Amino acid sequence: MYLLMNPATRSTLRSLLRGVAWLLFATAGLAFWFGGGVVSAIGTTDRILAEMEGFALALLCVGLGFIAKVGGERLEEDGPTSLGEALRK
Repeated sequence: MYLLMNPATRSTLRSLLRGVAWLLFATAGLAFWFGGGVVSAIGTTDRILAEMEGFALALLCVGLGFIAKVGGERLEEDGPTSLGEALRK
C-alpha cells in the first residue's frame, strides 16, 4: 500500500527527512571524533576495537543520513506521489 501525498504532506515529510538527515550527519561526526574514547571509557572494550566501533557507527549514520537526504530531495520534485516511488528512483 502506498502513502499518497498531497502537497502539504509532501512539504512536511520533506522537512522531516532533511532534519533527520542533518541530525544523523551530526551524530556521525560526534561518533567519529568521540565515539571510540567514550566506548573505551565506559566499557571494558580495548581502545582499538572501540575506535573501530565508533568509525562503523559514523559510517552507518552517514549512510542513513544520505538516504534521508536523497529521499527529501526527491520529494521536492512533483513527479512521485508516494514515498516508495521517491525512494525507488
